[in-house]
Amino acid sequence: MVDIACKELTAEELVNDYGPLISSLAYRMIPDSHIAEEAAQEAWYEVIKSLESFRGESKISTWIYKVAYRTISKYWPNKKLYDEKFLKHCFDGPDVRIPDQIDYDGRLWLKEQCDRCLTAILQCLTPEKKVAYVLRDGAELDYEVIAEVMDKKEATVRKIVSRSRKKIKKFLNDQCTLYNPDGSCNCRIKDQVEEFNIREEYEKIYSAIDEAHFYAASEKVMPDKNYWKKNL
Repeated sequence: MVDIACKELTAEELVNDYGPLISSLAYRMIPDSHIAEEAAQEAWYEVIKSLESFRGESKISTWIYKVAYRTISKYWPNKKLYDEKFLKHCFDGPDVRIPDQIDYDGRLWLKEQCDRCLTAILQCLTPEKKVAYVLRDGAELDYEVIAEVMDKKEATVRKIVSRSRKKIKKFLNDQCTLYNPDGSCNCRIKDQVEEFNIREEYEKIYSAIDEAHFYAASEKVMPDKNYWKKNL
């Protein structure tokens, strides 16, 4: 991503260059989609409000990520409430069927449900570990950038990501039929995943990259999520 001089940074460039990453961070950190959108929108306003104060002491992209990180983190105190409700919905609810409606994109609906389950699996991490993991293996940012965003040493961030990867891998093996067809997944849509064979679509993408970036790959089969577009 190319950094743009502050005076040349337009709203459209902000939205196109940084909106998807900030939206993904909010969505993965806060499973409630309405609250995630609210958090991302607040991050937008904070970036716009503070843009004139940017002094060029770091890359504009890093500065934007840091503003967004600090803004979204304000929504984390209610993490336990979000997690319990969300995990129960994904893993303990009754089996569901694709809505039977004319011209309804059942395949997209199914992928959206799978993406919700992937987000639920992330809830096994603490907020700090989750944000480091999402920024590295979801957004694929450099460790140096993540360290600056989180105000931590790079070595510390590397350790956090490494430990998070191990925990996430275990959960994926146990809970995600997309990741491990032979796992013990009992989620509500397992039968539909098999019926529509959407695993094949995911495999075409993530089989070509390191397994650590499974979340980055999974987002490539979904439509772009950019909460900031509403501001254009």
